[in-house]
Amino acid sequence: TQEEAKQLFKATEYSHSESRFRLRDKAILAILYSCGLRRNEAVHLDISDILFDKERVFVRKGKNYKERYVPINRRNAEILEDYIYEARPEFYQSYLSEALFINKNGTRMLGMSFANRLKVIVASTNNKTIENKQITLHILRHSIATHLLQKEVPLESIKTFLGHSSLESTQ
Repeated sequence: TQEEAKQLFKATEYSHSESRFRLRDKAILAILYSCGLRRNEAVHLDISDILFDKERVFVRKGKNYKERYVPINRRNAEILEDYIYEARPEFYQSYLSEALFINKNGTRMLGMSFANRLKVIVASTNNKTIENKQITLHILRHSIATHLLQKEVPLESIKTFLGHSSLESTQ
C-alpha cells in the first residue's frame, strides 16, 4: 500500500548504523519504488544518468537495451542529492566509479546487494504485516504502477513510465 511504502522510506532511518548506508538505502527506494526501475536498470545507473536540471532519470540499459527517461519529483531528487553529495563520497574509493550505487568496496552494487538491502529495510519497519508480504524489488515496481493507477494516471502514461512496449504488459 502507499502507507506501507511510506513506512519503508521511514525505516531507512534505522536500516544501518552508518548514515552513508541509510542514505543509500533511501536512494535505492527512490529509484526502485518512486521511479519504478527494474533491478538491472538500477544496477547500471551512473551518476551522470540523474538529470537534476531536467527532473529526469536516464535509463540506459532498460529491458532489451531500450532507453527511456523517467520523471523524478523534487522530494526524490533531494534524496538522490543527499546520497550522491553526502553519503556516496564516504564509500571507499568512490571517486573511481561512475556507478550511482556503490558498495563498501567502492565498486558497482550488483542485483543481490539491492535485494539484500531491501530485506534489511523491510525488517527495519518492525511491521509484521510488511515483513509477511515478502516484498521483492519487482514488487516495488508493481506497487508504484498500482499506486499511479489508483491516482487515476492513464494506463498509457504508466506504460511509458515503466518502459513497457505493450499495454498488455502494463495491464
